[in-house]
Amino acid sequence: MTKLVKPVIDSAWLLRWWYRHQAQWLNREADAIRNGLLQDLFAVRRQLELLPGDGGLAAVEHLYQSLEDLGNRLSSPYLHDSLPLAIQQALANWPTQVPARAELPGQWPVEPVEHTLLLLAALNHLGQTLAARPSLPQSCVVSLAAGPDRKRLTISIDYENAVPPALLDLDQSETWRAYLTTFDLFSQGQVSATHGPATLRWAFDW
Repeated sequence: MTKLVKPVIDSAWLLRWWYRHQAQWLNREADAIRNGLLQDLFAVRRQLELLPGDGGLAAVEHLYQSLEDLGNRLSSPYLHDSLPLAIQQALANWPTQVPARAELPGQWPVEPVEHTLLLLAALNHLGQTLAARPSLPQSCVVSLAAGPDRKRLTISIDYENAVPPALLDLDQSETWRAYLTTFDLFSQGQVSATHGPATLRWAFDW
């Protein structure tokens, strides 16, 4: 007896499933690097410390750091535990020419892995976008706040003279629009942008 499998008609559900599946896979791969390869390298490094000369030790140190950075890029080590800590780590990896700082609470409810990963991806993309403009911001503040019925991630950007025109239309770019649409779909929230002559603010509400 042959049974035909009915395809999924709900495209929004299918997109959420695939994104959640991909986020969890990336997190497992990053954990495998941190808990497997990095631990093995740490043991090798300790053995090399007991040997004369430091040529081999320097090579292992470089490999260790490269693997650690790769694991962190794939998935934040704080993904399961703390959105504020994950944001702090993401900002530490922003381009150095973008002066960013965080105003984050010490306590925060645990967020779904795929939700945190999406917020971090949007932050990383924004950091690269700001750094690519000829006019760099004077400051960029990322903050989190929780109210009785909603949470908000705010990115406040200040310029010395004026906000670059391209940033005022950032929501028209294909990549940024995809991030915002995916955020709306997954969080059942919304994204808004407000600006003044020299200020730009993005707010992610969910």
